[in-house]
Amino acid sequence: MLCPYFFMAQLRRSLGLVDGLAMVVGIMVGSGIFRTPGLVAAYLGRPSLTFVAWILGGVVALLGALCFAELSTRHPAAGGKYVYVREAFGPRAGFVVGWGEALATYPVAIAAIAVVAGEYVERLAGLAPGSARWAGVGLAALFTAVNLAGVASGRWVQNLATGAKVLVLAGVAALAFAAGDGAGWRSTLPAAPTGIATLAALALAFQAVVWTYYGYLDVAKIAEEVVDPDRTLPRVLLGGIAIVTALYLVLNAAFFQVLPIERIAGSNLVPGDVAAAVSGAGGGALVAALALLVVVASLNGNLFVTPRVIFGMAREGLAPAVLARVNRGGTPWAATLLVGAVVVLLAATGTFQSLLGLAVTVIIVIDGFTVLSLFRLRARRPSAPFLVPLFPLVPLLFVGVYAALFVGTAWAAPGTVLAAMAVLGSAYGVSWMVSRPRA
Repeated sequence: MLCPYFFMAQLRRSLGLVDGLAMVVGIMVGSGIFRTPGLVAAYLGRPSLTFVAWILGGVVALLGALCFAELSTRHPAAGGKYVYVREAFGPRAGFVVGWGEALATYPVAIAAIAVVAGEYVERLAGLAPGSARWAGVGLAALFTAVNLAGVASGRWVQNLATGAKVLVLAGVAALAFAAGDGAGWRSTLPAAPTGIATLAALALAFQAVVWTYYGYLDVAKIAEEVVDPDRTLPRVLLGGIAIVTALYLVLNAAFFQVLPIERIAGSNLVPGDVAAAVSGAGGGALVAALALLVVVASLNGNLFVTPRVIFGMAREGLAPAVLARVNRGGTPWAATLLVGAVVVLLAATGTFQSLLGLAVTVIIVIDGFTVLSLFRLRARRPSAPFLVPLFPLVPLLFVGVYAALFVGTAWAAPGTVLAAMAVLGSAYGVSWMVSRPRA
């Protein structure tokens, strides 16, 4: 049996505001913005309603960012959600959250991102059909190596990739506004919902929107490495949400400037269709290059933050001690190797495809439970460097939205929810063998 807090390796505080913003924006703006605008338009049928969905997504993300700004400044340690749940509900609950994130959800999502990146490499390089999986494996191994080299290399790649993709996305929007005639703003789908059906359609579209905004919570995993966390972490979370919300609204406005809603609703790659309409035959290659840039930043960012969860758990006796080792570059190298190996395995075998729905469901449960920990932590210590305004309304609204998403998932895919509960229940059972309550 391992005893918490026996191994106290430390990570260096070397990440500033710009580094944090690059991390959170890089993780948030992924492949979702390429695929979900068409789905949202198909559900809602009117340009104005699609903007309601995207604005509401930004509002929910803001609610979550406020909650995690307080949580991360209360406990600015490596691990993020696991740390807050452990402090609120004890080491066993923390174990479930930590291992649920570290091995049951994030490697699955990272493997999916890697293979999507591989698909764009295949298209740009003219590789043989079916090469995407192996290109994704190569990219996952490459960025694992980048982060193994040290915090400086991972940070440099993240800053460069995120800055470049924000600039390029803004450039695409500018071209669309210059070349378009506003066709989308004057169009409506014949089957656009009305009356009470509008609320149901909005609920369905909102699930895709929430997923596209997801990722801002991951900055909490690197809290131990952020300089002046009391000031920097709230700025990173709130600033990142503001940047991404503005970018998503501008991009969706640009889409409607060029394409009618019928084209948007029927597309799985709306930016590609916009680029083709604006630049002709060269648009496909342009968007493939842009999409690769977008997912590379997300891939590197996730490979940077996820090992910090395992590192934090190993440091406190909830994982093998070797996983808490840090190299000269400031990287938890053993934890990074473990995450990279699992990602490569999932990408190579393709098993992540069947696990994605399970991973999303586990995330919904973990995030809602983590925000609930704020109530217990506040009851113990009311003061903190950053306090959520309008408490308890803000966290209750956030938890309510996630509860609604969970209920919707249970209605549509009960087997997935049962599997998610089995994963979390199994982790709880294992926790009795490797942890014990603190005195």
